[in-house]
Amino acid sequence: LTSKFCIFNICPRRKMLLGKSLNIYVGLLLYLFSIKIIETAPIYTIDRIPTVNETKACKFSKIIIFGDSTCDNGNTWRISGHTYPPEGYYEGRFSNGPTWAEYLGEYCHSEVENYAYGGATSDSKFVPATSGFKNKLIPVPGIKQEINDIYLPIAKNTSNTIINFDRTLFAVMLQGNDYIGVKKFVNPAHVVYNLYEQWTVLAKFGAKHIIINNFFNFKYLPMSWYRRFLFSFVSYAHNLSIKYYVWKFKREYKNVNLYILPMDEIWEELQQPSVREQLGLTDFSTPCVTKNDDNSIASVCTNKDQHFYWDSLHPSTKVHKFVGFRAYQILQNQNN
Repeated sequence: LTSKFCIFNICPRRKMLLGKSLNIYVGLLLYLFSIKIIETAPIYTIDRIPTVNETKACKFSKIIIFGDSTCDNGNTWRISGHTYPPEGYYEGRFSNGPTWAEYLGEYCHSEVENYAYGGATSDSKFVPATSGFKNKLIPVPGIKQEINDIYLPIAKNTSNTIINFDRTLFAVMLQGNDYIGVKKFVNPAHVVYNLYEQWTVLAKFGAKHIIINNFFNFKYLPMSWYRRFLFSFVSYAHNLSIKYYVWKFKREYKNVNLYILPMDEIWEELQQPSVREQLGLTDFSTPCVTKNDDNSIASVCTNKDQHFYWDSLHPSTKVHKFVGFRAYQILQNQNN
């Protein structure tokens, strides 16, 4: 096939061209004909988020996290020499407090093992993964590298009898770095295929429980209307591909429970006035932290607890807490 058939940049590997082209179109057809291929637990209305002491333990004694800045608990900060995220962020998190993954661990009363790095892409060899100040960018592992180069070499040196796969939850979380800040169009079908490959790697390793996420609509990010329009399309296309690859994975690995954290539904719920009031949020369109061109902090708001967004890409810890509790509900509802 010649390059003119490489639609939407999906032929960096020629042998995968036809399969990937078909995947996105099959996914689109499935969506258009309303075939339900993702089963998510119903999200129930809550009067308030309970305290950790009020929640029952999950079946998982350990949660292992792979992801990006939305669940990084300080890994990027440590390899940057404790310089990025800069002072003003909470203890190396890309927010003003703990991330949703940390809240999930607390609600589940589970140990959390975190391999997430801020700036991670689906595969750093597909889209380079970097973080830090623009004049001092540092390379970070992509999700593929977090799993294959960091976690598995350690885990495979441990007897599988020590890893209780029945009580271990693996989280594979990506929220957009493959698309944000890149200079060319990146095909969502290829990004999700990269993630799907890692689900299969974990399944072959022995994982019985994996949680993944889809995207919230990027139109809600505090950015210009033009960028909101473009990223809204990207998030829509990404979620179409997620639907297809979830369907494919469930057919191939019927002994693995694949849980879905529906960020699109959760973000829509967070637009409801009653939910925002419950969380004590009053500003939903401007970030608390503004940055200079080099990613250093220009200013920090005075009403920190009232902002939905901590910076132009990352939600505040109140939002993280809400997401963490919703993830807890999904796990509990599907395991009862």
